[in-house]
Amino acid sequence: MKIVVLIFALCSYLILSSCNIAAGVSYIISSDPEQKAKYTLEDVRTVVFVDDRKNVMHPSRLRLVIADKITEELLALKLVTTIVSPKDIMRASALNDKYNQPLPIAELGKLVDAEVVIYVEMDSFGLTNDGQTANPVASCSIRVINSVENKRLFPIDKAADYVSANLKRVNPHRVTSDSENRKLAAELAVELGDSIAKVFYDHNIGRLGEQLNRK
Repeated sequence: MKIVVLIFALCSYLILSSCNIAAGVSYIISSDPEQKAKYTLEDVRTVVFVDDRKNVMHPSRLRLVIADKITEELLALKLVTTIVSPKDIMRASALNDKYNQPLPIAELGKLVDAEVVIYVEMDSFGLTNDGQTANPVASCSIRVINSVENKRLFPIDKAADYVSANLKRVNPHRVTSDSENRKLAAELAVELGDSIAKVFYDHNIGRLGEQLNRK
């Protein structure tokens, strides 16, 4: 009887072990889940404009860091072939906005001869909640505007699409050191720019992506 019990236990162990191995192998060889592009950009003259009407970003030059990152990715992936420098539309905005009455986005696009404006409006941008704990998080809303026809191309089912980004495993010292604080803010701006660019192309998310982000 004891021999039968031992054989049964051994068989059960082997079956469970083989299941665990199979699950592990399946996890390793399976590909990351893929996020489809939310919107496919037309290959027309385009410009990225990052707006911060709420003054949540300091210094304000971080607007350009975000816009440059988006522009860089769109060009690198050949999603569009002609992009106006973000500096041009920021300059046009600064020169033409008067008495807290900003020009409509379509009008700004026309000033820099861009048919499409990727309009990013900042909602939040912070490195810490209490001045000591590192928690870099940023969020924004985005719209794609056809400046020639003065109409919204994306999204069409709601007022805007919302994007957020955060940095993980940040050394707390970085939010108390002025020099590190500036570097951290730039890193968060780049991360947000990357997240915004991903709205416009298919990309992997999930297991492997999460692990890579932690490095």
